[in-house]
Amino acid sequence: MAGTVVIVPARIESTRLPGKPLADICGRSMILRVLDGASLAEPDRLVVATDSRLIEEEVVSAGYEAVLTGAAESGTHRVYKAWEMLGRPGERIINLQGDEPMVQPEWIQALAEEIMPPNSVVTLARQISAESAMDSSVVKVVLNSSREALYFSRSVIPWGADFVLQHLGLYCFTPESLSRCVSSVPGSLSRSERLEQLGWMENGVAIKVVPGNWNALGVDTPADLEEVRKWFTSC
Repeated sequence: MAGTVVIVPARIESTRLPGKPLADICGRSMILRVLDGASLAEPDRLVVATDSRLIEEEVVSAGYEAVLTGAAESGTHRVYKAWEMLGRPGERIINLQGDEPMVQPEWIQALAEEIMPPNSVVTLARQISAESAMDSSVVKVVLNSSREALYFSRSVIPWGADFVLQHLGLYCFTPESLSRCVSSVPGSLSRSERLEQLGWMENGVAIKVVPGNWNALGVDTPADLEEVRKWFTSC
């Protein structure tokens, strides 16, 4: 995919699952599972941005590229740091979380193919039941008729719906929108929901959403890790 750079932020510390990027998933670490899936999309560049030499060694020993960014305020800030260290490559910069081992090349292709004005971001969502969405760790999104996000929330939105859209935590930026997002000052909505993308919207960045039947399970807890291991065993 010409002009597309995928950067995977991965930090070693995790409150609920310490050392998460190096967790074993059927004989291969989580971070390598993410890179293996992303590499199938054949981006121009695929890089891990990390604060850990252990993660860097794991990535490089498998033939992938990594940069040490030091501390960062968020995953998006870590992506921005890595992007600057790499010389600001690409027309599209995809932030793919390091805890999405089930990533498929179609995810990256969908983001890269979407029409993007300079000051915009593209992300993904999938339909789930309202019952499944009750967990506050599942981020929900509602859209307008142009598939632009109206709001993201940890609460179930819209109220009364049988099915809702779950947001998947990966983003495609232009150089302009990435710079604007990391310089945005979080507003009251962003601080209340603890969702950085609301801060971007509060500062005038449009977020386009591509709904689809994406088979995803981000790993936040030991229970999530066990579910992902079952999926890889059954594949």
